[in-house]
Amino acid sequence: MMKKITYLLCFAMLTSVAYAQTPGVPMYSNPNQYIEYIPGNLPIIISAPHGGVLQSGQTIGGVFYPDNDPNLPDRTCGTNERDDNTDVLIRRIQDEIYAQTGGYAHIIINNLHRSKMDPNRMPSEASCGNSHAASYWSDFQYFINDASASVEANWGKGLYIDLHGQSHTVPRIEIGYNITATELNSSDLNDASIIDKSTIKNLVTSNLNSLSHNDLVRGEHSLGQLFQEAPGTFYNSIDPSGSATSYPGCGVSSGYRAVPSNSDYGNTSCDDTMPHSNSYFDGNFYNNRRHGSGDGTGGPVSTGGGGSIDGIMTEVNRRVRDLGAPYDSRPNTLEPFAIDYANVVLEYLSIHYDNFSEFNYDAITYDVTDSDPTPALTNGVAGGIYISTPAGLVIDQDTGIIDVSASTVGNYTVTYSVGPTSAMSSPNRFYSTSRSIEITDDALSVSDENLITVKLYPNPTKGLLNFESNIQITEIKVYSILGQRVKTIEINNDQSSIDISNLRTGSYLATFYTNELSLGSKLIVKN
Repeated sequence: MMKKITYLLCFAMLTSVAYAQTPGVPMYSNPNQYIEYIPGNLPIIISAPHGGVLQSGQTIGGVFYPDNDPNLPDRTCGTNERDDNTDVLIRRIQDEIYAQTGGYAHIIINNLHRSKMDPNRMPSEASCGNSHAASYWSDFQYFINDASASVEANWGKGLYIDLHGQSHTVPRIEIGYNITATELNSSDLNDASIIDKSTIKNLVTSNLNSLSHNDLVRGEHSLGQLFQEAPGTFYNSIDPSGSATSYPGCGVSSGYRAVPSNSDYGNTSCDDTMPHSNSYFDGNFYNNRRHGSGDGTGGPVSTGGGGSIDGIMTEVNRRVRDLGAPYDSRPNTLEPFAIDYANVVLEYLSIHYDNFSEFNYDAITYDVTDSDPTPALTNGVAGGIYISTPAGLVIDQDTGIIDVSASTVGNYTVTYSVGPTSAMSSPNRFYSTSRSIEITDDALSVSDENLITVKLYPNPTKGLLNFESNIQITEIKVYSILGQRVKTIEINNDQSSIDISNLRTGSYLATFYTNELSLGSKLIVKN
């Protein structure tokens, strides 16, 4: 469902234009290339409203930008400070997401300097009454609308992130959900009034692990905690003054401090579960409210909200945006941070959103004399492909219908996958689910008690994972989300425990086997 959008505009030139989208290929709303949209084919949208450098008629970095729009003066209202290098950071994040998935996040970039137009404010402040600035503001918002429409049409749900930079004293990533610092410090985040305005309101009712709003905001699987547990060391190895020493005071040497999260390192400057009295950007700004899934409260009602695209504003500290020589005297932190940022976002999608490929057949065993079975997409989205292994199963890759009479008797794994294809996921697409199918040559009626079941608990787990099955499991193989096998355990029992405490925090797929026959996979989460 498209979001409800009401505009309080006194400006002309607000005509929407339909654009043909090609993932990864930049498109612009005007010849000046002030507003840029690089379409994607993943359920991820990221915008950078304040990183632009273009100020027509000026020389920037040794490059002269002609006065292509002399009717675009400096703004006389609002704030004009830009978020240094976020225009570079957003592109590097998109590059890393492509490297991991073979697909693109949608990204929208304001290449204009903030002194000319601010697309994260209401139109009056964004343009200060200038009709040219107002038209560029409208272009920026329409591109996010286009991206949201694409995600909703192709995925049904997704995540929008508004990317910003800040230089607050406590060097953290500040993650905003349109929840005030006061509310984070003292309120029940599961209160209905707070959930209603939260820009991840839709996720509260749709997240795959049935987590509460409080857990989503600062629990063990919150976006902030995933940043805390990221592998990078660049954030805390450089203090705000730029010297190459560990940032003092909290004893943190890896990951990226983020608020709110599940991490508390001590005093109020080190407690990242809440802001306390420290500076904090809460996400109560135009883009996040308008394009997130909250009801729009907490700001002007004209920002809209609603729908199935959740919104989060991330304000990243200055010291993770350094470009290094010849641009900075400090080391280059932007490149490694972009890699970690991209992988954190992909993991967040995997934990909370990824049922994009879920499907089932009515049974797991079919005789060659049975009717050809057709799979049902239980939660998955259409348009993917069905692939079976090993050879011998005759299956339509587009519909998943199995021609049982033409198939060879044996045991098979059928995988349905959607999304882009990368070198790591080929021949499957990025999001995939597998099911086991057996073809027999005898008339067989499978009763409910003969269906294979595997129960896992607790899931998520900190290390020990129990399972129960109605048949003997001979082996379990654990794979990373990217398809790399990280653990193999021999079982030979119908119930037991496996220890995954030595694995890094994150999401994995556990594939169960009996006598080398794959029985299917289940998502497991290691805390």
